[in-house]
Amino acid sequence: MKYKQIHTSQLDKNNLYLKMKSNAESSHLSKRASRISGLGAIHALNKAKQLEQEGYDIIHLEAGELDHDTPQHIIQSAKRSLYDGKTRYTSTQGTLTLRESVACHIYSSRNVSCSPSDVIITPGVKSGIFFTILAIIDPGDEVIIQDPSFPSYSAITSLAEGKPIMWSQSPASGYNYDIDKLSSLINPKTKLIILNDPANPTGNIMKKSTIESIAELAIKNDLWVLTDEIYSQLYFDGIVPYSILSVPSMKDRTILLDGFSKTYAMTGWRLGYGIYPQRLIEPVCSLMLNNHSCIPEFIQDAGIAALNGPQHFVEQLRTELSNRRMLVCETITKARNLSCHTPSGALYVMIDISKTHSPEAISFTEGLLSSGVSLLPGTMISENCTSQVRLAYTVAKPILSTALQRIESFVN
Repeated sequence: MKYKQIHTSQLDKNNLYLKMKSNAESSHLSKRASRISGLGAIHALNKAKQLEQEGYDIIHLEAGELDHDTPQHIIQSAKRSLYDGKTRYTSTQGTLTLRESVACHIYSSRNVSCSPSDVIITPGVKSGIFFTILAIIDPGDEVIIQDPSFPSYSAITSLAEGKPIMWSQSPASGYNYDIDKLSSLINPKTKLIILNDPANPTGNIMKKSTIESIAELAIKNDLWVLTDEIYSQLYFDGIVPYSILSVPSMKDRTILLDGFSKTYAMTGWRLGYGIYPQRLIEPVCSLMLNNHSCIPEFIQDAGIAALNGPQHFVEQLRTELSNRRMLVCETITKARNLSCHTPSGALYVMIDISKTHSPEAISFTEGLLSSGVSLLPGTMISENCTSQVRLAYTVAKPILSTALQRIESFVN
């Protein structure tokens, strides 16, 4: 299908990228609302979808949503639960059956023993991040966050009146993790370290030695560690992520968050879980009770089917994503004035555009959108990624090939 050319003037007419500033500056809204903004990927997606509605052919590579449908056995489990009348309130912490399934999964995937009483079922990992930070952080507390990373970490920290402290991983180093730099950021105000492994947006997976060094710093300085492992099953080349929860003596200071969105193509189901130290169970559940009461039981039954059912979908997905990743990296590496580091996991490739005719991330993505491809500007993830864009390889290889051809044509 040929794409309709988009004129730059049309993009400027309703430039969503340049309208990120929150309307919360209005005197009618709270200061709290002014401290938080929307996710860049959603803004980029909405802009591209708006152009699609106007008749333009856009290939979406901006958001981390798979092109797969949820496996049928998971859907059927939810349907059975609905027909069985499972539509009433449940425990805020989650049903015992799902918490037992999660505990078994954590043991089989991380070799960590935990009790169902250590598990909290959440409406997605993002909510787990939200309630965990609210339960831990007081005004003025400092939270160390990987940079670049998922923007919600900083946004929620600011909402809790904490101070985000960015642990920078430079593009020039391949986004490597500098433990000495991390150590230098820790001071008496530091309360929490947030990890994301495999990482969004870099796709990096931390070495076991790096994880152990972080654990050593956390123990030495009496810090909490929140590890977001939503991409835990999306790893390549046999490089299996090592969870900091697996480190001896870390269980009482680590919150592990994971979920179903990426692994089982369940983004719209809003289902996640956390492994918590016992001293956090009651405060986190109290926050949840006053927010959403509980997770629908038929949704939780779908989670049970996902964890306990056949896993060939996950295995096939991992292989397919690895192949897409290599197509992207091989094409970008050969392309004129583009470069990237090959990720070991997750769904993304960070592309360096510093040598192109449009080396600034927002102008590059705006221009590329006129060629029918939507990427995420690096500046919507980190202020240090001014010459990087994120590509999510979440579409089939034929479509991905077309997108890569359009990118090459635009750059050339």
